Amino acid sequence: MLTDWVLIARLARELEERLRGDRVQDAGLLPDGRTALLFGRGGERRVFAIDLFSSPPLVTLEEGELGIVEEPGFVRMLARSLKGMTLTSVASRRLDRLLRLRFSARSRFGVGEELDLYLELVPRFGNIVLVKGESVVAAHKEFTPAENSRRAVVAGSLYALPPLPENPRTIEEPPEGSVLELLARARIEQTHHAQKARDVRRRDALLRRLSDRERKLRDDLAGLSGKRASATRREALRAEGEGIFATLHTLAEDEREAAKERAAKLFAEYKKLGSSLPHIADRERAVRGALEIVDTLRWEAQRAGSEDLQDVETAIDEMQRRRRVAPRPVARKPKRRMLELRTPRGSRIVVGRSPVENAELTFHLARPDDLWFHAQGVPGAHVILSRDDRGRVPDEDLQAAASLAAFYSKAQAAASAAVDYTLRKHVRKQRAAPPGLVWYTHAKTVVTQPQSIDALEKDTAR
Repeated sequence: MLTDWVLIARLARELEERLRGDRVQDAGLLPDGRTALLFGRGGERRVFAIDLFSSPPLVTLEEGELGIVEEPGFVRMLARSLKGMTLTSVASRRLDRLLRLRFSARSRFGVGEELDLYLELVPRFGNIVLVKGESVVAAHKEFTPAENSRRAVVAGSLYALPPLPENPRTIEEPPEGSVLELLARARIEQTHHAQKARDVRRRDALLRRLSDRERKLRDDLAGLSGKRASATRREALRAEGEGIFATLHTLAEDEREAAKERAAKLFAEYKKLGSSLPHIADRERAVRGALEIVDTLRWEAQRAGSEDLQDVETAIDEMQRRRRVAPRPVARKPKRRMLELRTPRGSRIVVGRSPVENAELTFHLARPDDLWFHAQGVPGAHVILSRDDRGRVPDEDLQAAASLAAFYSKAQAAASAAVDYTLRKHVRKQRAAPPGLVWYTHAKTVVTQPQSIDALEKDTAR
């Protein structure tokens, strides 16, 4: 619908009404990579954005600023050529998805100049071409006659309009309202779908990394199990060695020396296996702890929203850094509001939404005597309950915090769940573990029904 030539004609009229007489202040790239012109008139600034790579190609008029990035040669040429020029007209071609924006300027000597910017809004073959007179000044995509025998677009060559579509589509009932608003909504929808697709790819990549890590750890555990099985043979080795010494007197004189050597080797193996058992036990505990970390991070990856995936990536990087994986730079995220519930009884309950936020909540936001909650024995969010008066916590608020800890955990779907709680001062970071992994002591346990913040807020409002 958005690529039909009828809409393009309406779009041309709207753009001329909105931008005619505006001066180009700059040209460049937006942070998301779209090509854009910055128009200004008086104190008003508007960005005209062109997205050739969406399907269909889109143009939008929106608020914003140009990105500060290294720009391709075409964009630099666009800025040098159009900066300071005024948009004088916008036109479309019948039966085609083509827009022509005409710009003009007059030098201080009174010499006039005109440039045309052609937007070829064709799916998969879109292009932006800057033309002076009939010659191409620059193009977003250039192609020679050898690359396209029907039509070439090269700087310095004559500009030929693209061929008309063989079967142009028409619209029986064009949508009402502004085409620019329609395109803006389409842009938002495309951005949303693209973000979801990126999130799916990022999440799948994280889960694959965790699965690879889990597979290696389970292989380690299987190897340790084999070593433990070998170590359990030590009593048989000792018994065999003692049996040899017990029967030495029955052997011939020339056989006794070999029997003694055999017994010595058995006792040496017995001693070696005995000393290995504590190391095997220590390693098994470490591997099982690492598997718990993997399980926690898998749950974090599965629950993470778009804005929290980076935190999970950071946590997984921290896990792998122990294996000397070089850290990668991480962009600083803007602060966001905590997920919190204020109860009618004066308590503030805050829930962590990612590994990094869990650590921030527990070790920076919470005070030593605030209550700290976590679902028992399963991955889950850190939940803090604090009171400004530092007085006794009402039972209803304690239950509410426990319900949130159960809901924002792997036990979310259970009819009831056990939740541990303790003072924050009894919680400490796990050594050499990713953010949000902790040990805690002096805990009490409450069994509760998992409930979300929305559900508790509705109950409070009644």
